[in-house]
Amino acid sequence: MKRRGFAKAANAGIGRIEGAVPLDRPGYAIETAIARPAQIAGRPAAKIGDALHGTGFGHPIHPMLVTIPIGTWTLALGLDLLAALGYRSRGAAAAAEIALKAGSAGAVAAAATGLADWQHVNGRDRRVGLVHGIVNGTALALTLASIGLRGRGRLREGRLASAAGWACMAVGGYLGGHMVYRRRIGVDQADRSPEPRDFKPVLPLAELAENRPRRVEIRDEDTRQDIGVVLVRRGGRVHALGARCSHMGGPLDQGWVLGNALVCPWHGSRYDLETGWPDTGPSTCPQPRYEVRLRDGIVEIRREQEPGDEVVTAETLAAAPCNAQPAGTQAGRKADEVLVEHHQLIRRLFETIEATPRQASERRELMRTLASELEIHEHIEDHIFYPAVRPVSEDVSIAHSEHRQLADLLAMTLKLDTASPEFDEHLRALHAAVDHHAGSEERSMFREAQRLGDARLRELGRALEAMMEEQRVGRFQRAFRDLKIRLLEGA
Repeated sequence: MKRRGFAKAANAGIGRIEGAVPLDRPGYAIETAIARPAQIAGRPAAKIGDALHGTGFGHPIHPMLVTIPIGTWTLALGLDLLAALGYRSRGAAAAAEIALKAGSAGAVAAAATGLADWQHVNGRDRRVGLVHGIVNGTALALTLASIGLRGRGRLREGRLASAAGWACMAVGGYLGGHMVYRRRIGVDQADRSPEPRDFKPVLPLAELAENRPRRVEIRDEDTRQDIGVVLVRRGGRVHALGARCSHMGGPLDQGWVLGNALVCPWHGSRYDLETGWPDTGPSTCPQPRYEVRLRDGIVEIRREQEPGDEVVTAETLAAAPCNAQPAGTQAGRKADEVLVEHHQLIRRLFETIEATPRQASERRELMRTLASELEIHEHIEDHIFYPAVRPVSEDVSIAHSEHRQLADLLAMTLKLDTASPEFDEHLRALHAAVDHHAGSEERSMFREAQRLGDARLRELGRALEAMMEEQRVGRFQRAFRDLKIRLLEGA
């Protein structure tokens, strides 16, 4: 078992911060000191707050600004290290000072945006955020001290101060990363399920009161969970948004209507009922939107798919390339049949290797043959089959990820002694990964590929067989593949 000493120590340290209840009192005092003047100022302060959050920008501002001190202060540290190693240059010293000043300006801006976002978190997240701010504030203070010392000609002390500031910044950055990647602060928390793809009845209109949000649920069979949708009847129209607030997951169905916006009960983000975009922060991300229609007094909704979504709907299927098969012209095997046959060949190779005695020299050659066939399989799928089925299947991106997993496992297995127990363990893991990949394709993607029609599938089958033959017999292809396998073996 690999030791993760630093990760465990850091996790334990952050856990202590998260459990430090005494931090709550100063935390709430700081929040009040921020909130009261803003409440007194009213709308102008609200606009400033939205700008600091990034509401009109569509993305939090704080993560962008923190890159300024990180980059510039690291540059200054590098220049200072060169000076410590004997590289003397007035230009380098001047550049380091300019970098420190630029980074300090960026740090002030990052602190302002971070403070605006931090006031809307609570509990363990508020405690970590408070320490994050204190540590980064210390980094800024040390850097400003360094600038002052350098200005008075005390370069050595100035370099030490900025190095200490950089170390504090690194600790603060680690805490910030924990908040984002572990605690999911600032990331989209709305349910982004594509369901329902077609209009689905959810509620009688008579049960929907004016200006009273009402939650309904849609079942997503792929994720095996119910997706909440909030309906709002206003001015003779029915609007439908995702019920989970994109900011921090608040229940919008428990919110209220203000103007033409739905207000989150947790942090006050207001979402325009027409577009789903936030009118005011702290949210920066739009809510999922649903088309609404009325049929015989029943409200029906359909998910408005978002730009970039690779979702198969009735409209995309109608537009998918599909060749009708004239009678009497069927020839060759379909693409899915070719790939299933290759799956079976690869499975038999696994069985043969597993049945071969450990000390037999044939094991290594069989392993190379398996590696070659896996490479060929990935190549023909990536270049021919996946591009063709993308319009009718949502599994292509997952299949690409599985290819990477197979390639990583194959590389690890090839490096091992075929007579070792470790090789057998890795071979079993690789076999399981291939079985999963092949099985998921056969159960889902290949079935969905039938929407392309027999003619298109047979055309693809011929192309797959031709490319497979080319990969196996072509001198250049074989030589390149063999070289790659030898390199992976470490030979």
